[in-house]
Amino acid sequence: MKAIFSRFRPSKKLVVILSAALSVSAASGGAAVYVGRDRLMARIAEPPPSGLECTTIRTLKLDHQGQRWVRMHVKTDRASGPDRIRTALRVVSALSQKEKADLYQVVVLDAAGPEERAAVRGAAIGAEVLFAPGPQSVKGMEDPFRASYNDGAANASGMFHGKTVRLELDQVRALMSAMEDRSLCIDPSAATESAEADEAAEQTIESAEAPAGH
Repeated sequence: MKAIFSRFRPSKKLVVILSAALSVSAASGGAAVYVGRDRLMARIAEPPPSGLECTTIRTLKLDHQGQRWVRMHVKTDRASGPDRIRTALRVVSALSQKEKADLYQVVVLDAAGPEERAAVRGAAIGAEVLFAPGPQSVKGMEDPFRASYNDGAANASGMFHGKTVRLELDQVRALMSAMEDRSLCIDPSAATESAEADEAAEQTIESAEAPAGH
């Protein structure tokens, strides 16, 4: 074996060719890695098409001049304006699948903002969507959607002091068509009601199984 390897002495020309080929291969491989990484980072940096996780504060079902209106107040944590409006559009879409109404309204607040019903106005509103399936029947609604958000970040008190950005109908449709998720926000009250119902059911079963006294 030593004799075989001792006889094999590559020429300087072959060494140069092999070195050049390996250099090109390494460079192209490195470029592929960096391109893939750039694409991955760009993908991560893209805003979630369906908005962010949110929490339901309250759902109000109103009878307004013979019409049924459903209003929902939700909150997100330090979300940007575009993320808030995507969240509101996702929620109003999910709400319209769950509840039948003439007008749906979803208001997005910051997690640090006021939650009292009377305080949900002005600078407390980070995004708002109105949806009327039959806009001609709802006063003031010319189109099915009216969507807007505040482009400022929430301050420590959860208030927004930026400019109001209103979306055109085609922008709303484009955002909604790109959504991959159509879920509502987390509803703490629903979880509490479910837990109370489970506890009541367990107590009923225990009472039924308890031996009768003598």
